[in-house]
Amino acid sequence: MLGLETGLEGLRKSPTFDGLVEPVAEHESCDHLAFIYESQAEQFETAIPYIEHGLERGERCIYIADENDTSEILTALRDSGVDVDRALDSEALVVYTAQDSYLRNGSFDSDEMISFISGVIKEGTEEFAGVRITGEMTWVFGDDPPLEELIVYEGKLNRLLPDANGIALCQYNRDRFSAEILRDIIKTHPHLIFNNTVCQNFYYTPPEEFFGSDQPEREIDRMMGTLLDRTKARVELRDHQQHLERQIEIAADADRSFDEKLQDLFELGRNRFNLDLGVLAKVDPAHDSFEVEAVSDEHEHFEPGAEVPLSETYCRATVAAEETATVIDPADQGFDGTLTYEEFDVMAYLGTRIGLEDAPDRTFFFASSEPRRREFSDADRTFHHLMGQWLKYELEQRYHEQQLEESNERLEQFAYAASHDLQEPLRMVTSYLQLLENRYGESFDEEGEEFVEFAVDGTNRMREMIDGLLEYSRVETQGEPVEPVELDRILGNVLNDLQIQIEEANATITTEQLPRVEGDASQLRQVFQNLITNAITYSGDEPPRVHVDAERRGGRWIISVHDDGIGIDPENQDRVFTVFDRLHSREEYEGTGIGLALCQRIIERHGGEIWVESEPECGSTFFFTVPSTVNTR
Repeated sequence: MLGLETGLEGLRKSPTFDGLVEPVAEHESCDHLAFIYESQAEQFETAIPYIEHGLERGERCIYIADENDTSEILTALRDSGVDVDRALDSEALVVYTAQDSYLRNGSFDSDEMISFISGVIKEGTEEFAGVRITGEMTWVFGDDPPLEELIVYEGKLNRLLPDANGIALCQYNRDRFSAEILRDIIKTHPHLIFNNTVCQNFYYTPPEEFFGSDQPEREIDRMMGTLLDRTKARVELRDHQQHLERQIEIAADADRSFDEKLQDLFELGRNRFNLDLGVLAKVDPAHDSFEVEAVSDEHEHFEPGAEVPLSETYCRATVAAEETATVIDPADQGFDGTLTYEEFDVMAYLGTRIGLEDAPDRTFFFASSEPRRREFSDADRTFHHLMGQWLKYELEQRYHEQQLEESNERLEQFAYAASHDLQEPLRMVTSYLQLLENRYGESFDEEGEEFVEFAVDGTNRMREMIDGLLEYSRVETQGEPVEPVELDRILGNVLNDLQIQIEEANATITTEQLPRVEGDASQLRQVFQNLITNAITYSGDEPPRVHVDAERRGGRWIISVHDDGIGIDPENQDRVFTVFDRLHSREEYEGTGIGLALCQRIIERHGGEIWVESEPECGSTFFFTVPSTVNTR
């Protein structure tokens, strides 16, 4: 059976009809549309795809022409790609005029036209998949316009079409019909097409009401019902928008922990769904396990750490369906006899399963001991699904961060142990070298003394590298608490410590006013000391010139240390932050090759980044970011 959805499908697919198509409403008649247009271009944008789609589906398509010549209609169909001649020859396409149909007996009679339409549909369905009809209604404006009879006909058409294998599109030129007639036309059509938009018609009045003796009373009831429905829809839309904005606000709050955000989400969901309790639980269907991880409020049975078989909970429905599940009648839905129903007294439930790749799956649900009278809406399900998607992202991030923290902790423990264990044999080598030099030094020739000197120098460098590795491994564990600190004061202390090196190199250090930031003063001091020492060391042949500056970017400060030294090739700029990776030999420049790696680790501990911009012989600028304080310049 043809229905309205079939007719609308062609409009959805048409490249010329670019408007909205609302889903089919729950009217008794879903086969009858009124199309109100204001120009021929707008008319053909709807009528031609409607006919074209019917031909593609193997239906008989009937076009009743009046306002346009049949030749114009056929040309428009050809321009749309329809093989018009073939369609006409096979009688898949039939074009009538108003005189052939509505006025075939010289005047319009609604019963005769209904009989005509009924016969056309009956004959057409014997050979074709169905019959779709569209008619231009301007024929009504003759010497004696049968406007009232037209409205009666439209109502009778609503009675005919639901049981017939056909659909009808009635075309009305807005410029030709009065407002009063168009008002009644709108009332007698379940769906309307206007301004390239297909609308459900909440003004539609069924024929028995429109033509009944109690029509005024029924119209008032319908109008009041429409007002009530629209008011409810507006309120629901407003509430949905407010809840969605609140969810986004919760998710975007960088100052709150995951647990704090989860509690905010619980509160939002309880208010949205009118349920008492929010729960996040770990589930393992393979082992029938369910363990509560977090709850919104105290509960006798649902408390963190509580475990029950998954099969004894309503959450088993989310595992089976792998989508949002609802329970409003536990006994009828197969949960009688379960702990959740019999002992926990849960009468309403809305939950979803959160599948995680590398961590235990979760269920996220809201529940209540109070019975729920109505089903959860699609909007409720969608909103709950969005909450679950955010939780999925947060849980995966949280798991990976925990894994990374554990890995870093093990790495730090290994580096510390390895460095500590290396110290003892190194001290032994150094002691024996010193003993050898003291006891037999006068017996060495020049070459022997040089060998001993090389060995001592090697052990000293090894000790420096081990000390650096120890310092590198302790950045996270041995750091001071992050608190508001003055970078001007920290840099001043660094320059005092480097005063002799600055004077010996004839270096010029300039600085802008630096901000107050959140940081570990001791570690930030190490960063400045390494960067300024490097700027002096790699200055080339000219006296070093170093400039320190700061720039605000949102909630962070970008600190820069610029020099006019030898620069760094762009290909090697990532290497400078690698532990023990040196760009120059020890004969050229001293150092362990761990200073910038240490700077990077410190800045990462502060939640920032460090990078360099440089060209050979054009100097270098090292940048790093640190969080600002609430009160900062």
